[in-house]
Amino acid sequence: MKNTITPEEHARIKRRRWRQTLGLLITVLVLIGFITVLRAGVGLVANLFDDTAQKQEYEDKLEGLVLFDPMPFDGIENIDDLTLREAAVWGCVYSIQETQGGFDNYNTDPETEQLLLPSVEVDAYLAKLLGPGFKLTHRSFDMEDMTVEFDETTQCYKIPITGTVGYYRATVVKLFKRSGKLHVTVGYIPTASADDSIINPSSDTPTKYMDYLFERQSGSWYLTGLTESETKPESAASSAAAQPEPMAESDVQDAILATAGDSAAADSAAASAVQPEAQAEAGADSAVAEAPAAEDAASTAA
Repeated sequence: MKNTITPEEHARIKRRRWRQTLGLLITVLVLIGFITVLRAGVGLVANLFDDTAQKQEYEDKLEGLVLFDPMPFDGIENIDDLTLREAAVWGCVYSIQETQGGFDNYNTDPETEQLLLPSVEVDAYLAKLLGPGFKLTHRSFDMEDMTVEFDETTQCYKIPITGTVGYYRATVVKLFKRSGKLHVTVGYIPTASADDSIINPSSDTPTKYMDYLFERQSGSWYLTGLTESETKPESAASSAAAQPEPMAESDVQDAILATAGDSAAADSAAASAVQPEAQAEAGADSAVAEAPAAEDAASTAA
């Protein structure tokens, strides 16, 4: 028997297939949208926890101070004056080099060809680090092997032509808040070898860590202190881990008693070994004494 489909049934089947196709298309679009939203959400969360840009910002701010390895201080007024001046000038120089790629926009002294660094640039650098309320009295200062001259007329520092200045370069490894202060943990990477003869910029291993302390003022964080960090270099941490733990008092007493017992046993064994030797020596002396008596008896018999 031949099956026949009425026009109404054919139209209904056609509409059903169209709805199925439309439903499949909507499902695919919904799935694509869900994946897109999910990826965007994951990226947003990752950006919230990614502090790479913030670490780089603090590296730029602290580069000048890290160069000269300042002593710990509590309050910016307690920082060494020479260290602060060195950090202000050379930190500004390094910042210009990093952000502008060079000093093409700056003038040089016509006689010495030294770079002329305007004091307003130094003030701007310090304002980002210490706050706009901090003011530095500009003047010339002597370093270990050079003099940085301040020209009152031009209000510029004359920067000597030199290769490398400072002892360390900075790498920010951690940011965290404690007691209302922002701790910036900085790794100190040496810029020169032990004999200070070979520049070694390729090393990325910090030899020590320090925490720079920032306090919030007018919506921004400004430097207020410097202290030793809880983070330690890998060599120091491994050395501390390799040191044996001290024995408990009970373990010490047991070791002493065990040592005393071993000594007593050794003395007893030595005494036992001496007795057979003494007996053997006594027997030998007796045999030697009896030998002449035997000879005398033999002579009498004869």
